[in-house]
Order: sequence, then structure tokens, then C-alpha cells
Amino acid sequence: MKHASIACLFCILFLVFTGGCTQPAETAPVTPVVQVTASPEPVTVPSDTQRSLNFTVTKTDTSVTITYEGGADAADLTALKIRIDNQDSSDIERVFLDPVPGTPYQFTYMGLADPVTANIIGTWKDGYQQTVLLYYF
Repeated sequence: MKHASIACLFCILFLVFTGGCTQPAETAPVTPVVQVTASPEPVTVPSDTQRSLNFTVTKTDTSVTITYEGGADAADLTALKIRIDNQDSSDIERVFLDPVPGTPYQFTYMGLADPVTANIIGTWKDGYQQTVLLYYF
């Protein structure tokens, strides 16, 4: 009888250990909370729409002058961003708000002017932006 009760005890312990009672309970995976915020509608302009502005670019030994001359799409223009990239990998970038036709924008160098390109990006009232001139010196 003593051996039978020990055998029963071992059977019970065996069933407990193999039955998974000693393993921690599985927890449900945590689902991250995603917060969605509304953003303004993007401005959609047909890809075949190109806006046109006119510029004159002049370079001297110590400066670059870009004159904005207006153009067919000048009426709703709100800003010009002019970036000049130089041979020494430096760049000059300025933003001009509410540009007026006939206005010259001068970039003066401390030494010799060494521009490589001038990239001019126009911004209009509807938010549309476009490179209106990419000038190679």
C-alpha cells in the first residue's frame, strides 16, 4: 500500500508537470495604439502644368546678380528661393518673399566668385512649387 501511494504521488506529479501547470500563462500580444491625425489636402497640379518666370543672370569677378523680370505666371508668385552652388562645395541660399519684377538679387563673394549652378524655385499662392530656372555658369 505504501508503494501504491508513492506511485500515485509520482503519477500525479508527472501529470502536473507534463500538463503545463507550471508554465506561465500566455499573455495576449499587445497591439500598439496608432494615433491618426488629419493633414491638409496636398495641392494637386497636373504634371504637364509648367509655370513660367523670366530672369537675367550676370556674373562678375566678385558677385552674381539674378534679376527677376516677371513672366507669364508672375501674378500669384509669393516667394523665390535662390540657391547658388559653388565650386568649393559651399552654397548660398536665400528666400525672397513677395518678389517684385525688375528687382535684382545680388550675391557678393569675399573673394573670387566661383558659382557652378543657380537653382531658383518659385512658390505660388496655391502652394505649388517649381524650379523655374536652373542656370549653369
